[in-house]
Parts: sequence; structure tokens; C-alpha cells
Amino acid sequence: MKQKMSRFGWCALFLIMACGAVAAAETKKKRVFIVSSYNKAYIWSQSTQKGVSAAMLKLGYLETEQQVKQLQRNDQVESSKVVIKKDWMDTKRKDSRAEMAISTSRILAAIRAFGPDLVMLGDDNAAKHIGGQLLDSKIPVVFWGINGLPLKYGLVDSMDAPGRNVTGVWQSGYHKESLDLLKRLIPNAKTFAILACDSESSRPNVKMIEQLAERGSLPLKLVDKVLTNSLDEFKSRALALSKTVDAFFVLNHDTLRDAKGNHVDMLEVGRWYLNNIRIPEASHEDQFVLEGMLLTANDSGYNQGYMAFEMAYGILEKGLSPARMAVRTPERGPYLVNRNRAKALGIPLDDAMYLIDEVVDQSLALRR
Repeated sequence: MKQKMSRFGWCALFLIMACGAVAAAETKKKRVFIVSSYNKAYIWSQSTQKGVSAAMLKLGYLETEQQVKQLQRNDQVESSKVVIKKDWMDTKRKDSRAEMAISTSRILAAIRAFGPDLVMLGDDNAAKHIGGQLLDSKIPVVFWGINGLPLKYGLVDSMDAPGRNVTGVWQSGYHKESLDLLKRLIPNAKTFAILACDSESSRPNVKMIEQLAERGSLPLKLVDKVLTNSLDEFKSRALALSKTVDAFFVLNHDTLRDAKGNHVDMLEVGRWYLNNIRIPEASHEDQFVLEGMLLTANDSGYNQGYMAFEMAYGILEKGLSPARMAVRTPERGPYLVNRNRAKALGIPLDDAMYLIDEVVDQSLALRR
């Protein structure tokens, strides 16, 4: 005869099952989908990925350097706590409306298939095109690297209280600080012009520099700007202006196209510039000093990626709501100066080292 289970037995069984369910819930791996606006070879992308990976490693989502390398190599990795997948929009080289629409559709389908607990979006085009489609969905979204205020894409209601499912990190841009450093290294410099491609990331930076100039906040006078995606125009204007101004502020030059409409790699543009322009330049990110430009007060891609994952971790592990997480921006990175460029321009650094945090001894654009 079957014996009936006692009340104590039923309670014990219930507790075992409940504990098992809790344990299963606690050990369920988080799923994070990362979208970059650009491509793997882009220097800024490498910097932001290092920042994201370093934060994941410190906070325990990645456990070994081998897992970091696997993510960099394969765009996916699985640890004991997380499954990560990464995809690339490649919008520096594929920047037409049709191409962006194709990459947006492809990546949104990949996100749906992956079923993420959180999506991270790197830089403007991912925020604009992917973020706009995920706005007000159940998926929390954290962005980094937006140039200018994120309000422009309608992803947040305000900087202090985003109000919806999206928050993140933006680039305030240390343009004044970069020009201050240039002025201190080259006291006789009085005027400058802006050189930039006409891209989603360049335009806000041009606007911020113009606003600083209008307020009289800059140590040099802004006299002109070049904002174009024509390589021929970029070259001809740069050569002409280099005879009339004391310095350039070189912004992004990564969406330029030749006379046949072919995309021209940023480092190829940089090589032409460094070989033909004989006046100093400031820039706004370390990628340009690594390329070979003279100096920057660094708006660090590493810091952007690191801070963005710290915010993502707060959402995933602490239950924080993106709607109430203020949009953030990292503090300024180091003052960087490229020794090769300084030497080529005849700018001595020995007596100016107290102004400089780090000296860069490589010029990636000149290696090719």
C-alpha cells in the first residue's frame, strides 16, 4: 500500500524545488549584444572595445585575458556569467542611406534572434539607427561615444533623467583644452581653421568649436572651416589654408571619397596630410595622435567604453533603471603629443614636458 507523503515531506519537497528554481535563476547567464557604428580596423573602435573589455574583466563578466582576446577575435564569447555577441555597422566605409538601412535591418534581426538582456551601442550611427528602433522596448540600451548632446536623437528626455529605456555616455569634447595646449607649445600661433569630413560625428564637433569661438573662449581665432566628403576639396582647401592660418583643428577625416566615389581610408588621408601640411594641428581624440597628428586633450575612447559597461553592469546586476540613470561623460584623458610630428615641425619638447602627460612615438599613417 502506498503511503501518503506527510505534510513535512511535502514542505521539504517544495523547499527543494524552490531553492532549485532560485539557483537556476541566479546562474542564468546574462546576454549582451554590442553594436559598433564602425569596423574592427578603426582605431577608435579598438580603443572603445578595450575599455568595454577591461570593465567586463574587472566586474567579473569576463574571467580571463583569453576570453577578452576571443571576443576581439570572434565577436562573441561565453563566460560563466555572460554570453556576449558583437556586430559592426561599418558606416565609415558604407555611409549611404541604402547601406545604413541594410546594416540596420541585418543587425536588428540578429538582436531579435539573440534575445539580449541588454544592448550596447557604440557611437552616433548605432545610437541613431539601432537605438531609435529599440526605443521604448523592453530591452535596456546603453550607448557610448555620441558626439554632441544625445537629446538630438530623441533617445533621452533629458540628460539627468533619461525617462525611458536608454541611457549612456556622450563625448563632451575637449576642444578648448586641445587648443590651449597648442597655444602653450606654440605661443606665436594666433589663428586656426577646422578640417573635417562631413559625417554624423564630425558635424557636432564643428558646431561645438564654432560655439566656443563665438563666446570668445578659445586661445586662437577661428577663421575658416572645411567640412566635405570630397578628398580633392579636402586637399586643396587644406593646402590653401595652411598658407594663411597658424594651425588646424583636425577632426574626423574618415568618410572622404575620391573623384570616382571610392571611400579613402583614414590613414591614407592622414599620410597625405602629414607629408604635405607644415603647420601644427590639434585634435580631439587619441586616435588622431596615434595616427600622427601633433596633440590632443584626449576624449578617450577607452574611457567611453569602460564607463558605458559600468552603467550596463548597474542595470544587469543591481536592477537600476535606465530611465533614472543620468547620461554621463568621462573626465578628460591625458594631454598627448606626437614626438614624430613635433620633430617634423621643428617644435622642441624638452622644455615643455611639464605640459604633457604622455608622448606618443608612433605615427600609424606613415607606416603604410
